[in-house]
Amino acid sequence: MKELFSINIAVCDDDILSHRDVFSFCDAYFSDKNVTYNLYSYYSGEDILSEREKRIDLLFLDIEMDGVDGIEVMKQIEEIPSFHRIIFISSHTEMMKCAFGYKTIGFLGKPIDQKEIFKKLDGLYKKIVDDSVVRFSETGKELLYRRSDIIYIEADSNYINIYSEEGVKTIACTLKTCEEMINGLPFLRIHKSYIVNLDYVKDIRTDSVYLKNGIKIAIGRSYRDLIRTEYQRYLIKELY
Repeated sequence: MKELFSINIAVCDDDILSHRDVFSFCDAYFSDKNVTYNLYSYYSGEDILSEREKRIDLLFLDIEMDGVDGIEVMKQIEEIPSFHRIIFISSHTEMMKCAFGYKTIGFLGKPIDQKEIFKKLDGLYKKIVDDSVVRFSETGKELLYRRSDIIYIEADSNYINIYSEEGVKTIACTLKTCEEMINGLPFLRIHKSYIVNLDYVKDIRTDSVYLKNGIKIAIGRSYRDLIRTEYQRYLIKELY
């Protein structure tokens, strides 16, 4: 399994001063935090899009760059499950309306203000710290999953199939027991046979949930009202 409590932060900007500022503020913010963090630099849209296999918890992304610009990078990243959140950094605040997709969590003007970036890092840090480990027992050994790595869980008789960014693993456990273990949002039971992680949901319609990786999962009829209520609660929580 991957390191359970680390935060990967990347900067994609053709301005070297932006990298210096973000790295300096991140070093200051995490200096008294009990977490491992990694910082990565990319100087073009092409560079960051070549890192499709690397987990990026937060990407600071410039809008205006030569070649592939930030808006196009955002559109492509929305189809890459290993990239989780984007904060745009730009001196062109008039472009904010073009810069929001479902992975975008904010916009910072240039020059970057330390108080503003600390607010954004606070939200990320709290989410990572709250991302507890789920422990499953299998054939005499303990399997550990970080909650955010689990995309969805499927019932299979007295077993469950856990789908994560690392693939699928079958474990002897009922879905009911698993639901009690993972303990609420962002996980939501949408069918007698499925639990999904709302962090990986791209769209919810009347009868189906569409995940960011292209998977479509049916919604059970008796779950539809609950899903509507809980998904709204999830969105409000993510916003604030």
